[in-house]
Amino acid sequence: MSTDAAADDGGIYGRVVEALGGRVGGGPVGARLRAWYRSVDPRYRPVTAGTWALALVVYAVGDTGLTTVVLALGGFEANPIARAFLATLGYPGLVVQKGLAVALLVGIWRYYPTVGDASRDPWRLVVPTIAAARGLQLVAIHVSNVLVLV
Repeated sequence: MSTDAAADDGGIYGRVVEALGGRVGGGPVGARLRAWYRSVDPRYRPVTAGTWALALVVYAVGDTGLTTVVLALGGFEANPIARAFLATLGYPGLVVQKGLAVALLVGIWRYYPTVGDASRDPWRLVVPTIAAARGLQLVAIHVSNVLVLV
């Protein structure tokens, strides 16, 4: 048993698993989440989980969902990469494109370099923080576009 078991049991991960019930906690997804969460320095676990959750909500879900609303109201996709996915696969293409973007961010976060013996966790918080900030910006732009188009 690790010395930080109390942080795992009573921390944010414990609350998330309790909220989602046994469906996530006992399966392979739950095992991967637990392994990911325990790989983070205990001092940075809550802020890491929080920034990733915010990034996923606003960047992945918020941007993609509001893009579909803007398109349905007669707007257009300004990002040429997303426009190519949209032209090729339709609305599912937006989900594929955003999934690839999030996978790239996770890969960068996972293999973020470290300097010396210092923990790399405070430095790799840059990755989800930038994604969350960009997601908030995109959501604000989309809300503005929806207000203009309605």
